[in-house]
Amino acid sequence: EIHAEVQLKNYGKFLEEYTSQLKRIEDALDDSVGDVWDFSLDPIALKLLPYEQSSLLELIKTENKVLNKVITVYAALCCEIKKLKYEAETKFYNGLLFYGEGATDSSMIEGDCQIQMGRFVSFLQELSCFVTRCYEVVVNVVHQLAVLYTSNK
Repeated sequence: EIHAEVQLKNYGKFLEEYTSQLKRIEDALDDSVGDVWDFSLDPIALKLLPYEQSSLLELIKTENKVLNKVITVYAALCCEIKKLKYEAETKFYNGLLFYGEGATDSSMIEGDCQIQMGRFVSFLQELSCFVTRCYEVVVNVVHQLAVLYTSNK
């Protein structure tokens, strides 16, 4: 019992020292580090994200027409890659990661594996089309980079 009280006091001292050390680090970094939204204290939060109202073509306008075309092509390819990445993360990652999870061979009755695979075929078809599209975009990027690299203009 005495040993437990000693350990508890030592643990309390450790926590106090650790808390003060973290506070000093936080103060040294910046005051804004501690401004974290807490649901229990602040039931309403505002998301202040900038909203761009101008289109991509308006942002690319320069006096050089050739440069405008080159930048437009690369910007469009970057947008396409970003969309493909988002689609992969939201549509395909979980399906590939969790296929067949949750069921063991002994718990599945006759034919369940075939039914599960049959339902997965449409997902695999969509994945095949997605991979083909990714391949086309990558080939296009490589071709555009090759043309830019070898261009004499």
